[in-house]
Amino acid sequence: MHFSFKSGITAKSILSSVLAGLFCLLLFPAPVRAMTPPTLERCSSACLYNFENDRMIYEYKSQDRAFPASTVKLMDALVVWDALGDRMDTQITITAEMLSQYVGNSIDFKDGEIVTARQLFNCMLVNSANDAAVILAIASAGSTEAFVERMNQKAEELGLKATVYTNCTGMHDPKMFTTAWDTAQVAKACYAIPGLIDITSQQSYDMAPTNLSPAREVFNRNAMVSKYYNAAYSYDGALGMNAGATAQGGYTLAAVARDNENDLTYLAVVLGGDEAEGQIYSYVNGHRMLDWAFEAWSYVPVLKSTQVICEVPVRLSSAMDYVTLAPDSTMTVFLPTDTDLASEVSYSWHTYEDEVTAPVEAGEEAGVITVSYGNELIGTCKLVTTASVPRSEFLFFLDRVEDFTKSRFFKGTIAAAVLLALGYILITAFMREKRIRKISRRR
Repeated sequence: MHFSFKSGITAKSILSSVLAGLFCLLLFPAPVRAMTPPTLERCSSACLYNFENDRMIYEYKSQDRAFPASTVKLMDALVVWDALGDRMDTQITITAEMLSQYVGNSIDFKDGEIVTARQLFNCMLVNSANDAAVILAIASAGSTEAFVERMNQKAEELGLKATVYTNCTGMHDPKMFTTAWDTAQVAKACYAIPGLIDITSQQSYDMAPTNLSPAREVFNRNAMVSKYYNAAYSYDGALGMNAGATAQGGYTLAAVARDNENDLTYLAVVLGGDEAEGQIYSYVNGHRMLDWAFEAWSYVPVLKSTQVICEVPVRLSSAMDYVTLAPDSTMTVFLPTDTDLASEVSYSWHTYEDEVTAPVEAGEEAGVITVSYGNELIGTCKLVTTASVPRSEFLFFLDRVEDFTKSRFFKGTIAAAVLLALGYILITAFMREKRIRKISRRR
């Protein structure tokens, strides 16, 4: 554990320290080990992201191009929400033209059936239903072509550099591609939509009867959430998102899971997963990344409010010569659980003054401490006094006297007195000399 000390802090010195820390961060990234990272296999790319700390903590070929398959539904959700988010109860009449434009997974909607945007939204996200996606695309943009154009516009808004959409269902097209990194950005945006994660967390969605169909129970295709299609991959803490596959693109997964006890939520993205030896490797690798994340990362206490950092001399007290300073609160930071605090975390603190003057109250702010992990600035905290220190009235009196004797008024008074004394002496001498001369002339 490394410490350094500086006193007499100024605003300029604080700014310099922060800028220096940021400069080091750009040049020398912080060490990230977090135990042994997971070994991924039989997939084209993957990444793992933590929501609370906005941090990508693991990447496997995350910038390599891959086919998006069902994850396209996540971009669909963003574009539909932009168009219909404030009117999800809008009724939509399904037409034969709409139904002619999809292939793949479906809810078996009927020509002339009247449904709401909310019902379609649930079917698309829970069951990855292609008919629901096409109907929503036409309802919100007028045509699937116009909707795909909006999808690509949204990708540009999100800063996606390697994503191109050509349809709204995820059915294979060699001209449609993305990356694990870009897919994570789309999933992050979906996570921010109110209620969307709850929709994708449903094991099934109970759809009310319509004018042409009885009530439907729509099951979730994400095997981490629901066991209906595959019971082998359920995951404790899974919150949903999206899972699917195409023959050419393989199995895809964008899975969110949460550890409520430690207040940590992760997003695992896997693209191009194989199915081999009875295993679906989008799920296998998703499980591996999430298991590793929950074990290897946590909130690590790097400062405690009971931890004495330094001491500062105290003036005008006969009770104590100094007072100790400690952080005003405990600081916990998102770090690998195997972080060696003694060698990887360093501290630099500053006091506002070289000494403090009694009386001092416990909890008074007296400085700042900066915490770094490797060369990354990870936090700052106020330093406060740990005890109250009374003032000695006698020392205070002497100090006031000393201050008075150093004041300009006192110095001016003394100078004036000296001048008056000199003037008096000179005048007295002059008058005496004058009398002596007068006496001498009389003689």
